[in-house]
Amino acid sequence: MKIQQYLSATAASVLMPILIVLAIFPVRDWFTTTDIVMLQLLWVTLVALRSNRRVAAMTTLVSVACTDWFFVSPYFTFHIENIEYVVTFAVMLIVGLVISQLAGQLTRKISDIKHHASNTSCLYELAKGLNGLDEVDSQRDYFQAVVEQHLQIELDWQQARMTQNGQSTHYFAIGKVDSRWGGFIASEPLDEAQSAFLNTSISVLYQAHENTQLRQQSAAISVQAELERAKNALLRSLSHDLRTPLATIMGASSMLADKNIVLNEAMAAEQARNIYEQSKILNEHFDKVMELSRVNKMGEDLQWQTISLQTLISEAQARRQQLLFNFELAAHIGEQDNCEGDITLLEIALANMLENASRYGDGHAELTFSYQQHGQQIDYQLCVTNQLPSPVLTSTDQGVGLGSVICDVVAKFHHGSFTLDINGQQQTASACLTWSKLND
Repeated sequence: MKIQQYLSATAASVLMPILIVLAIFPVRDWFTTTDIVMLQLLWVTLVALRSNRRVAAMTTLVSVACTDWFFVSPYFTFHIENIEYVVTFAVMLIVGLVISQLAGQLTRKISDIKHHASNTSCLYELAKGLNGLDEVDSQRDYFQAVVEQHLQIELDWQQARMTQNGQSTHYFAIGKVDSRWGGFIASEPLDEAQSAFLNTSISVLYQAHENTQLRQQSAAISVQAELERAKNALLRSLSHDLRTPLATIMGASSMLADKNIVLNEAMAAEQARNIYEQSKILNEHFDKVMELSRVNKMGEDLQWQTISLQTLISEAQARRQQLLFNFELAAHIGEQDNCEGDITLLEIALANMLENASRYGDGHAELTFSYQQHGQQIDYQLCVTNQLPSPVLTSTDQGVGLGSVICDVVAKFHHGSFTLDINGQQQTASACLTWSKLND
């Protein structure tokens, strides 16, 4: 490559001026010396615009020498008899060198502008790409690929600054004050411009790392607040749902244990049945608590997968087979309808929705499914609607039900929400589970 550039420069600065004067030499009587000087300056200008300052200056010197040799008497010598030609050649030399200087400065400035524009464009794409990634490792890999392609170098990431052969390497830290992000080492020495660009791009990477950490901290705070809300809802539900059966069991058992109260056989059997029925209710509540604990454990390792809606419904019904024995469900879904999520968690949530519809409804319910796609994100919604058999009774001490708490926890793990809407006028209840999936 350097040999080719050398040959090209030699041809432009030496051969072309000689060829020009040789082409003019047969008809030199048609031109004055000033005309020939102008033609030579024209070629000097073209060389200065297309090449560098040194080549243009060399072209000027060769052009002056050729003009003197071929067109100034005595010919084919560098001796000048007429003093006017000395002034002409001096002016030609000065003008040629000035043109070379100005053209060299212009070329350098254009090159600098293109270089800065290329760096700016690369930094913009780098910042745009980094902001679209949510993991520090992914951001670092993307940064390394973009910068290596732009600077045509190789970068090696290191967790901490290291030395090679007792000498400190050319290390570019991601955070100069905060060293936990590590840094990069270039495979070869960098010039001042490359080092400046690399430092600037690393500052962009550092800001992306900081933003990612802030987002993660914000998400952790939101999760903690959501856990506190779920804990309060759980305690409120337990305080209500456990108090009534416990009070019934304590009352019935105290009557059976009190020797001062005389109960006939029928009354004793009735109290025993009350204790048994309320014990079953307590057992169901404890099962719900265990299921909630299982859901929280599974949510820590969420497994996204494509799920058939028909499979999801059948598996959810199988989980509550005894409770849903006489329950009729009208599912308004297509044969090819699918969703994405953790199939086990969604089965548990839908099973609780169907159980509540069967327990508190008239034995009939409708299930609807819908989804909407917004760019790379898909929003899913699964609703169960049923009629209420009697007017809805509200109480300030009423619990929310552990089934609803479980559904809400499953929704939160899937970046969604769970809502239970009771319409007292139309005597309907609608439970909706919504969640979102971001397709990478």
